[in-house]
Amino acid sequence: MTLAGIFIGGGLGAMLRFWLGNVITAKTKGLSLPIGILTVNILGALGLGIFTGLHVANASVSLIIGTGFFGAFTTFSTFSVESIQLLMAKRVIESILYIALTLCGSLLAFWCGCWTITM
Repeated sequence: MTLAGIFIGGGLGAMLRFWLGNVITAKTKGLSLPIGILTVNILGALGLGIFTGLHVANASVSLIIGTGFFGAFTTFSTFSVESIQLLMAKRVIESILYIALTLCGSLLAFWCGCWTITM
């Protein structure tokens, strides 16, 4: 049952990432950074932080939402590809900025989400 839930949660997370990433990217055309995935990853970290702060006791629910939904909603692989593409295009400053914003923004968002709930 848990595996089916992870499958469904992962499917929903991946579809939401695809849709939201495309919407944000379309609205931010012309910017030098991949804002769509940057935003999705930071929102995903915030959401996972909030969920983690709830201290859900049910292991299956934690796996379905944490691993399934948020694991599929956020994407380290696309972040990696976009970072390397910026470097290969000799856009070193943009790549460093993208990496820093994604890592620092995601960590800060997770912490804020978790901290807000546990107050």
